Amino acid sequence: MVCLTPMLATHYAGKTPVFADVLERDATLDPHFVETALQDDPGIGAVLAVHLYGHPVAMEVLDDICSKYGVLLIEDLAQAMGGKYANGVPFGAGGDCSVVSFGHTKILDVGGGGAFLTDNQAWARQAYTLAKQLAKPPTEIDKLYLLYRKLFYTVWECGQANPAFYKMFDPFPDLFRVMLLYGITEPIAAAIFNALDELDSEISHRKQIAALYRRELKNIDSIDFFDVSDASVPWRFTFRLAQRFRNDILEEVRLAEYDISSWYPSITDWTPSGRKQGRELFPVANTLEKQVVNLWVTKDYTEQKALSLTTMVKEILSKVSYSAG
Repeated sequence: MVCLTPMLATHYAGKTPVFADVLERDATLDPHFVETALQDDPGIGAVLAVHLYGHPVAMEVLDDICSKYGVLLIEDLAQAMGGKYANGVPFGAGGDCSVVSFGHTKILDVGGGGAFLTDNQAWARQAYTLAKQLAKPPTEIDKLYLLYRKLFYTVWECGQANPAFYKMFDPFPDLFRVMLLYGITEPIAAAIFNALDELDSEISHRKQIAALYRRELKNIDSIDFFDVSDASVPWRFTFRLAQRFRNDILEEVRLAEYDISSWYPSITDWTPSGRKQGRELFPVANTLEKQVVNLWVTKDYTEQKALSLTTMVKEILSKVSYSAG
């Protein structure tokens, strides 16, 4: 369960993604699965630990496993910038290096750009040199982005009906390379530095709205919360909803012009290597992808708006639960 972008990155690096299942309690990488994969495949050279939904990955366990097998541990805090582990250490301080995103829907969304974090000075110099060699963003990038979104969701929708359609994702890395791999611009860099001052207030608001959602939606039989610590940062307010009710919630909430999503699906069918591993290898991800619901916690969601949304969700669930009964 992850964004497609890391898979595109492995393609550009000339590598092949190997998938692992996730933990049911928080949808993050399953360390036991990772260790088994490393035992079985000595060709694996790195583990990408994604703090999905802002939930903290078991970094200490993964760090021990990766050290044991001599592989690189990369920490991905694209959806979790500003979060902290239970011991107070900030996300991004673990592993061998970390990556951050400032693109669409991220904690600090300035429209694009990213960062590479490492304590290894040689890697930092190499990364800086490589970054300076990247091309400028294409002039037609906005048009390409619209085409990407249109194709992406069309293929995904078709794949829901027949997984064979997911093979149409295979040419995406090459088709959209110029849109995804280019050097940062000075305006974006300036926007990132300015946005950093807003990080604490952004996180505070997100936690406040997430706490409201949790309080208002607790004790609803069809809803299950993920197990997350107070130190994490909510990308969205993400919970599990019984599959038989999820479509009703998604459709009616969207009709009322509130934001809601069912991301992320299990993407093992979206790449040749994932299809080779076989979907049946990932039972938890296959289950969670049918249950996940995300409510927005961004600053345009005030307490009043969030309360109105939870009232609607409860009314819909009450109606569909009665109907199902």
